[in-house]
Amino acid sequence: VAPYLFICGIYRYHFTSRTTGKPLRIDAAPKEEHTGINGQWKTALFRPEGISAVLIYMAFGLALSIILQPVFGIDVVPRCIKTLTPRWHPAITILYFVVFDCLMWCIHYTQHHWRWLYVNTHAVHHTITSPTIIVALTGYLPDTCLLIIVPLHLTLYVVDAMTSRANFISVFVFAILSLVHLHCIHSEFENKWDPLFRKWGIVNSWDHHVHHLRPRCNLAHFF
Repeated sequence: VAPYLFICGIYRYHFTSRTTGKPLRIDAAPKEEHTGINGQWKTALFRPEGISAVLIYMAFGLALSIILQPVFGIDVVPRCIKTLTPRWHPAITILYFVVFDCLMWCIHYTQHHWRWLYVNTHAVHHTITSPTIIVALTGYLPDTCLLIIVPLHLTLYVVDAMTSRANFISVFVFAILSLVHLHCIHSEFENKWDPLFRKWGIVNSWDHHVHHLRPRCNLAHFF
């Protein structure tokens, strides 16, 4: 329940608390079904390719390990998820961002340069040429699996292999910040922190709107 409530909080901030922010893509208004009014945000919230897909991945991995580990010794849950030490390691959280961004960029680049893969996974998301915050989780289930779940799962194992200090708190902070960032870069307004992000070399809403205009540009997600 918590992830859905968290996204509702993001929507509430965006639609009710925002009073400033330069509109993006003023040459092409977003589609009405993507504006969030009249309850469209509810449809976006529960789309199967959205946060639900990630939660199902987590639940399936846990169930699979519970079934297979006692019999075959197979555990598909990364060690960091089960490491509940009450200490946050900022450097490891940054490492998650770096590793995930590299893996995600490789997959994203392949999608945009291999037409068959693009058409069968990523093309649906790029029918949206003027993004808004509620299309962050709008697309196609195979695309979510390939572009989000696969690099996420690999990232957890790669970082586990790189350090023994990775733990659930570090993963949790990474996941929360990633979810906020994913929504913010699809925002139809310039966020007040975007100039700072631009200065630091972090992907901001303008960068991602350019990606929706010119799909082979700005393929990275974070940096």
